[in-house]
Amino acid sequence: MIKNTALVLEGGGFRGIFTAGILEVFLEKNFFFESVYGVSAGAAYGVSYLSQQAGRNIAVNDYIGDRRYCSLHNLMRQGSLFSWKFIYEEIPQLIIPFDYEALKKSESKFYVGTSNCLTGESEFFLLNEVDKKNFRTVLAASSSLPLIAPIVSYEGKLLLDGGLTDSIPFEYALNHGHNRAVVILTQPKGYIKEPMKFGSLFKWYYRKYPIVYEMLQNRAEQYNASVRRLEILEKEGKVYVIRPDEKLEVSRLENKPHKTAKVYTEAMVLARKKLSDFEEWLNQY
Repeated sequence: MIKNTALVLEGGGFRGIFTAGILEVFLEKNFFFESVYGVSAGAAYGVSYLSQQAGRNIAVNDYIGDRRYCSLHNLMRQGSLFSWKFIYEEIPQLIIPFDYEALKKSESKFYVGTSNCLTGESEFFLLNEVDKKNFRTVLAASSSLPLIAPIVSYEGKLLLDGGLTDSIPFEYALNHGHNRAVVILTQPKGYIKEPMKFGSLFKWYYRKYPIVYEMLQNRAEQYNASVRRLEILEKEGKVYVIRPDEKLEVSRLENKPHKTAKVYTEAMVLARKKLSDFEEWLNQY
């Protein structure tokens, strides 16, 4: 167990398969952290790392082209492009079993980030402590992108995608008892998030939840400021950042398993190249 160090996992839709490849190498090397903070896709791919199920993420990848996973059919019939029932219930319980007990017993605490639609604040939930039903609910809330997925109700709170308020929760991690952090990003160095498009559509769609529109309006500025702060901490040695060398050749809503599998393999190669440097950083404290 790596002490006093948090692991932080950015979201990014199916670009998160890059994170899955890095985590696969962490599993091989038995790199585990006291606390893990995952947002959206970072949380979705992070759970199999916490349960120590090597190869599970790439096995699930075979299903991303299945219309039960992500499709307009789902959006029309269920009100969500993603079928959370299929992704977080049928797959883990029936198709590619998830080890819920291993997650509960893990020495690593897994905090999943969501965004509160009424306060505009981040809400983190400890996934190790939830049952199977709420496992689905918390992960669905963290990944529920505006317009293409509904607001999720949990513990009396109305929640959407964690990336709306804190896409890379390294500051949250550092403010909650950790001296340093390892951060896995899904965008290359120099990436700048563009301001929201179709603002009037979002403003109308979330007219009953004006805070959601505000979160969307502020997201790009907050994200870019967060990246700038992260780069300062990286130079100071307080965080170790693993990011793609170049823009990933997959979209946020990618549905071609062979394309995401390629990114997964490339991420594993990158992680192995960085092992010596990474271990040197770990041993500095």
